[in-house]
Amino acid sequence: MDFDVLLEAKKEFACRFPEQMAELSGGRYDPEEKLISISYLNEIYRISFPDGEFFEGEQSTPLTIEEKALVLQYLSQATGQPLRGKWVSFSDLPNGMLHDAPFKVEAVEPLAEIFGGQPGKLLDVAKSLGATELKIGDAGVVIPVFPHITVAIILWLGDEEFSARANMVFDAVAPNYLSTAALYVLGANVTRRLCKAVR
Repeated sequence: MDFDVLLEAKKEFACRFPEQMAELSGGRYDPEEKLISISYLNEIYRISFPDGEFFEGEQSTPLTIEEKALVLQYLSQATGQPLRGKWVSFSDLPNGMLHDAPFKVEAVEPLAEIFGGQPGKLLDVAKSLGATELKIGDAGVVIPVFPHITVAIILWLGDEEFSARANMVFDAVAPNYLSTAALYVLGANVTRRLCKAVR
């Protein structure tokens, strides 16, 4: 399934103009090497055009098939629209309500479970992904996933009555770059990266 999604993403990528993709996505294109460079979770990845192969640096985090497809989709569908500085929940995305429950299970609840008892750890770990602190809740961070897509994670500590809670929201421009299904994958991947760094 993931491999089919990657093949489809490569086909779409190959049909675009590389200079335009780089400009609209916030990346760079080297016409001599035919490589697009793009930032994903605070690391630079280079992708060959038109075949969509990834060249990772020695220190780069290896990308999963799912993440490679996500990067190619972002490049292919980039619109150049700037960040809006307004947050929307997953349920507010187009058709997001249909998949909000599984999104919470996969992308939100693990954050409360892992960081609920150690909120300071959230900022420490998220900094490796380029995060900055967000003064909302008991702990909050803003993570630049791509140059034009940011997510915010907010954590509320638990007490005797309530368990710890978390939320993940997207900059309102996100649906102009990726489908709701792709943003689901993006959110789940951000959570996996954060939780893996703690374990």
